[in-house]
Amino acid sequence: MRMNGMKDAEVGFTTRILFALLKWRTGKVPAPLRVYAHKPGIMRGFLTLARRVRGGGVLPERLKRLAMYWTAHRVECTF
Repeated sequence: MRMNGMKDAEVGFTTRILFALLKWRTGKVPAPLRVYAHKPGIMRGFLTLARRVRGGGVLPERLKRLAMYWTAHRVECTF
């Protein structure tokens, strides 16, 4: 069963601001975020994780990308 993403008019005030910011920065709202909007706690957790992974840290960017590709290969991700 597939879930449909939430429309802009269906989400709360905070999520609407987030969607507007994403549209302004990237031109669109990613479909997974529209689905995560059904459960704001899950969406906040995902966004926190994404920010931490993308954020600066001790490891160089090249090593982060290598780990990402190696992991995708290990789990047979077609993406």
